[in-house]
Formats: sequence, C-alpha cells, structure tokens
Amino acid sequence: MGDSAAPRWAVNIRDRTGPIYLRIVDALAEARAAGTLHPGDRLPAQRDLAQLLGIDLTTVTRAFSEARRRNLIDAAPGRGSFVTSGGAEEPILDLGMIIPPSPAGMNLPSLIRSGIDGLLRRSSAETLLSYHPDPGSPAERAAGTEWLGEGGDRLPVERIAVGPGAQSLLCAVLMTLSRPDDAVLADSLTYPGFISLARTLQRRIVGVAGDEEGMRPDVLDALAGTTGARLVYLNPTLHNPTTLTMPARRRRELIDVARRRNLLIIEDDPYTRLLPSGEPTFLALAPDLTFHVATLAKCISPFLRTAFLAAPDGESIGAVAQRLRSIALMAPPLMTGLAAEWIRSGTAAEIARGIRREMEARQALAAGILPAQAQGQPCGLHVWLPLQQDQRAATIVDAARRRGLAVSAGSDFAVSDDAPDGIRIALGAIATRSRLEEALRSFAATLQAPIMPTTVLV
Repeated sequence: MGDSAAPRWAVNIRDRTGPIYLRIVDALAEARAAGTLHPGDRLPAQRDLAQLLGIDLTTVTRAFSEARRRNLIDAAPGRGSFVTSGGAEEPILDLGMIIPPSPAGMNLPSLIRSGIDGLLRRSSAETLLSYHPDPGSPAERAAGTEWLGEGGDRLPVERIAVGPGAQSLLCAVLMTLSRPDDAVLADSLTYPGFISLARTLQRRIVGVAGDEEGMRPDVLDALAGTTGARLVYLNPTLHNPTTLTMPARRRRELIDVARRRNLLIIEDDPYTRLLPSGEPTFLALAPDLTFHVATLAKCISPFLRTAFLAAPDGESIGAVAQRLRSIALMAPPLMTGLAAEWIRSGTAAEIARGIRREMEARQALAAGILPAQAQGQPCGLHVWLPLQQDQRAATIVDAARRRGLAVSAGSDFAVSDDAPDGIRIALGAIATRSRLEEALRSFAATLQAPIMPTTVLV
C-alpha cells in the first residue's frame, strides 16, 4: 500500500493484520480513543483515501460503512464523513452471548410460525389465554419427563415443574432450599447468572477449586465442613465458561461427598441435549439429592423461554412451585405449549441435532483460527481461552470492543479472587459462518496486537 501521504491515523495500516477494510476501521477506533482524531474531524473523501493508501475504492467504502455501523463516524450528505462524539460503539459481531445458532438444514423461523399456527388451531383460546397456577399443565409436565428421560426411565410427572426459563427455576429452588446468609458452594468459575442470583438473594456463594476433571471432591468436603453449606451448584456438562464435561467417576465422587456432608445438588444442565451421547447426569446418579434444571433456550432457542425442573419428590416440587408463583406466576402458555408439542412430535430433538451439526462446523472453524490453548468441545456453544501470566482479560476485552467485537472476561465468572483468568468466546450468536470467521480472525489479531493502543498511532 502506498501510504506515504496517508493521514496520521492511517499511517501504519500496512503493519496490521486482517482484512484491509477492518484495518482501516481498527485504526479509526484506536485514533478516536487515543485523541488523535477528535469529534467533528472530517475524514478524507473515500476516493482520495483509497488513492493515498493505494487500495481500491470498494475497500474504503466497505470500511466506512463498517465504521458507521460501529458509531465511529457519521456521514453528512454533500459534506463528507466526520468522527462521532466518541460514545460507546455498538459491538456488531457478538462473541459474548451464548445463543444457539440456526440449526443446520432447517428454517427455524418458519418452524416457529407453522408451530404457533398449528397450536392456535388445535388449542382452545381459554387454555392459551388463562392463568396456569400449577407448575405447568399435565401435558407440559409430561413433555418435561420425556425431554429429561430420553434414552432412560421417565420420571413421574409429579416430580416435574415447568418454568419461564432456567433463571426463574434456579431462583425458586435457591429460595426454597436456603435462607439469607447461607453458604452455597460452586465452581470457582461458574455461570454469572447464578452468581448474580445468589448475591441478589443474599446467599454467600463460595468458590470450590477444581482440576482437569472439574470440582475437586476433597475441597468440596473441606468447605462443606467449614462453611456449613447445604447446597452445591454444578454445571457439569459443557461447563460455562471452561467447556469441561465432568467424567462419571468424578460425579460419583462428588455424590459421595454430598451424601456424607448432607448436601443437596443443584444441577444446571442447559447443554446435554447438544451431545450425541454423554456422561450420566447427577439426576440419573443421585435422584434423591438432585434438583435438575434444563432449559430449552440453549439447545433449541431463547424464543421458547421454557425450562424443566426435576426434583427428588412431589413435595419438593410443590414447595418450589409456591416460590415460583411468587416471582414469575407461570410460564407463558403459548411458549410452553409449543415446546411440549415440539417435544412430543420429535421436532425439538431434530432442532437440537441441527444445532449440533452447525456447532461442529463452527468449533472446527474456531480451532483453526484461535490460539492452540483455546479449549472447546465439538458440539459446544463456546470456547474458553486461558490467558498467559502477562495477559489481562480486561485489556483484551477493551481492545476487542474497539474492533466491534464483544467477548466475555473471566472475571465475569469468578466466584473467588484466585479463579483463573481467561476469555469466553461464544460461537452461536453471529448469524453466518463467514461472519463468524471474520470475527474470530479479528479477535485473533487483537491478541497479537500491542497492549498499548497508542503505540500504533505514531
């Protein structure tokens, strides 16, 4: 590129990595953040900038379009393009939110439309428009037993409750099984929604160290004794954020500790149905100790807002349902009715298989772009990137944001100060694989860039 006469903010575009149009956008973002460019500064005309940089006009046009989408610049007809006021730009490539992608080979919006149309034709208005005070209708609870019991014995309907998403069920369970100031044990890195929930309910969440197989039984045993905890929260399959799936042997060891220490287990299991086969759940291994929550949001679609709870007995379900009514009243009948129909017809399982196929392709794509230490599972919705000692997640997240990327820092998942640092990279929210590849390559370039953004502007 012939950049000898290029503007100061663009002089080192040659030295950057990645697509040229993104190099231009990154240079604009960093110059605005560093004060090299100020709000209201006028940029060269696109044709002039293309000539100065020795690149084609379409590349500059694409760069300016991307910069406008990120709120870095604005265009005034007849006057040119100007730097914006410097407010927070909107990440347009979302590697931060865990959302299942569209299932491979299926049109999910079309399935939703036809599913709702069919449900409205077959169901009475009174059923869909009424309040449902129980923990789900008999048909919905029966669908829950089918969803949770695939490949094994189905639980009695009396042990199943239906809720509007996993978070409300987790909240009701935590309210039922504990009181303010009680300790709740969890992995040192765990689901942020549960951390927030525990703190909102004034429960003391205590981090339990782990190893390559998950939570360590000896540490759980010791902390159960010193904290007086009666609950342990686990996300043992495709763990968020580390992607670990706990082997059956470790699950049984933790169950032994739970029995000895009189612990109840909250098993948060949003991902098992993405696996072609897997380890036995805590629900299967210790049904008398386990409150098992399984949402459809991560293996089908957040659109459904439906989750199932399996508890040790009907009495426990009744107690949880009472708390659930106080916080959510009920699950939305239209969503739960559609979920139940899809489970009975096999559509839900087919969608989960389609998402699994899509994630296999996306995980393979990520493995070819991200650093070798990145940890992912073939069907998982995310990747965990442990950081080196000289790397800081907050710095990387900030640099990624300036590139228009959203990723999640390890501190978002940390229960204790000694939790390992890293970056969680979600692979499902970006609509297409080509855009995902673009985002991953841009993020990989972020990891290779100098830590101080001002160093690239001289």
